Amino acid sequence: MNITDTRQEMALLNDVAPLEGHRYAACLHTYEAASNQRELIVGWLTDSVIPQLSTDNASFLSVGCGAGELDIEILAAGKEHTSTISYVGLEPDSQQCEKFISRMELAGDQNVRVEAHNTNFEKFIEQRRFDLVLMVHSLYYMDDPAQAIENALNLVNESGRLVILIASNDTLNELSSSFWEMENGASTWFSEDLSKHLEERSIPFERKRIGARLDITSCCEPQSEQGVRIADFIAQVPTAELPPRLRRMIFSYLEATSNLDGGMRWLPHNVDAFTI
Repeated sequence: MNITDTRQEMALLNDVAPLEGHRYAACLHTYEAASNQRELIVGWLTDSVIPQLSTDNASFLSVGCGAGELDIEILAAGKEHTSTISYVGLEPDSQQCEKFISRMELAGDQNVRVEAHNTNFEKFIEQRRFDLVLMVHSLYYMDDPAQAIENALNLVNESGRLVILIASNDTLNELSSSFWEMENGASTWFSEDLSKHLEERSIPFERKRIGARLDITSCCEPQSEQGVRIADFIAQVPTAELPPRLRRMIFSYLEATSNLDGGMRWLPHNVDAFTI
């Protein structure tokens, strides 16, 4: 089973519903729980990025913060280094935004100020500039990635940094990129596209590959709701709404491209960290 066969079957579809709302949030939670990527991202930020911030005060802007599962860990690492922190999150989903502010406020203290804005990044207008602007797996969802990067750079102060974490278009992401192209009529950006854009614009950057694994064992277990949620997030579509043949092809593709380690099937879940 290869991606070409799956794309040929996809071409027979008239329409496909994107993964969104409650289903998106539930699938994201299950997907991230099956991967060690988040802890590796936090470790890299703690070791390589946060030590570059001031020990007196620091300001963070998290673009596409979701419910704050990652941000709360970044905040904890920041509090170990910096006395006073301002942490601002942007999230277009209202329920996720509410969860972000609740979670972050509970983790804060008198030296932490937290804000949340329920808006798309494209509509965000802000006069402040930040020490650290974070875009963690959010660039894929921007209508105009090049403009989003320019906007993000304009929000970084003179001594600050823009950090973008984005996947490469490898085996794990071939399904999502295929469905994205079908839904939107255009492909989304991955790390290769970001690297090319920055080089063409002569914008200096550092790139670090963070190697991680995604456990997809449950995707190979019939009737596993966990496996369905992981597959849904990988493909970025509710697979139960797809024709049965295409749905079977997706699960067969995941199994065929996975690695077997004892009783666990896994796919590389790498992410590239760009520091600008």
